[in-house]
Parts: sequence; structure tokens; C-alpha cells
Amino acid sequence: MDLIKIEELIKVLEGSRTEEISVRKGEFSVHIKKGLKKKPAKRAAVAKPAPANVRVENNEAASAEHYVLALRVGIFHSTSALNVGETITSEQVVGVIESMKLLNDVVSNLSGVVSEVLVEDGTPVEYGQPLCKVERA
Repeated sequence: MDLIKIEELIKVLEGSRTEEISVRKGEFSVHIKKGLKKKPAKRAAVAKPAPANVRVENNEAASAEHYVLALRVGIFHSTSALNVGETITSEQVVGVIESMKLLNDVVSNLSGVVSEVLVEDGTPVEYGQPLCKVERA
């Protein structure tokens, strides 16, 4: 097996979802494994999981916090409606997530007033990441 064939194997591996490949020809064998890219610690700190329900422990009525979540991984771009104090409605487009050169609408699943925007325009987002906090109307 020569260097050209090994380079071809590397190109095949890079273009596939496979993480590693082993080839044996006679007494010669080669094992190629993709390197894993580590995410920077700063980016990991940006992704805050949303609590499912926050309860008040005294005798007052329990209040729940509600979030609009990212349903894709990509770059988030907000619309003009996604500002603190703005009223949004269920099924309203509040932004887009750019993923693989495609723009996917971010649609609100609830109505209310935006109380906090958690992601800046042009920021990478992860699946399930809260984009904004909404006080239900």
C-alpha cells in the first residue's frame, strides 16, 4: 500500500460520518481515526438549560417560567419582535437559525411578553437552548 492510497483513505474518511477506518493488505495494515475537535469552554457556558418549572415555596400562587427554545443547531438571527417588553403570540416567527446555509424559522410556541433575551443576534445556538424568557399573558 502506498502513500497515495492512504491519502485517498483519509479523504474518504473526512467526507463520511464514520469516525475511524482500518485496512489490511497482506502484512501491511493502516488504522486512521478522526481527531475530535473540542468546543471552547466559553461557548459551553453560553448554553443554559431552561428549568422546566420554578415554584414559589411560600403560600403564593406558583409561577412558571416559559422559554422559546432553539429546535436546531446553528447561528441564531433574531427578528425585530424579539426585544424585552415586546408582545409575541403563539405561532409568531421570532427569528431564524442558519444551519448548513439554510434558514429555519424559530416559531414561538406561546403568547406573552418577552422578559429577557438570552441569545445575541449572530450567536451559535445548540438544540434545546433557551432563546428568550416569556411571561405568559
